Amino acid sequence: MIKFDITLFIQIVEALVMTFVLYYILIKPVMSHIRERESHFQALEKETQELIASAEEAIRKYQEELNKARAEGVQKRELLKEEARKIEKEILSKVMKEVEEYKAKWSEQFSKQLEEVRKELMGKVEFFASLMVERLLGRKV
Repeated sequence: MIKFDITLFIQIVEALVMTFVLYYILIKPVMSHIRERESHFQALEKETQELIASAEEAIRKYQEELNKARAEGVQKRELLKEEARKIEKEILSKVMKEVEEYKAKWSEQFSKQLEEVRKELMGKVEFFASLMVERLLGRKV
């Protein structure tokens, strides 16, 4: 059976003293170290989240700038195409004018030459007529 004498109280006091001593020597420092690590990891996690957020923001800004640059590029390309079309129309109109002028000049020269040939042939009609009669009849007229 259990005896209730002074040794029981001494053991209870020893257990309480050991509990307080162990708490302040072992448990409290270990727990404070664990809390420090937790706070350190929380700070690192917060910093990581901030870095991720800033990286996402930088990527978003990059995408916006890229889209803006693409839109500007498309707009500039369209402007250049329009300018090229205008230049092409100007060049084509100049060429068409030159072609029309050349055609008119050539047509005039051709008409003059044709008229000269007609006059020349009209002057030789009797010669050709007599030549045809001679060949058809086989004798000179």
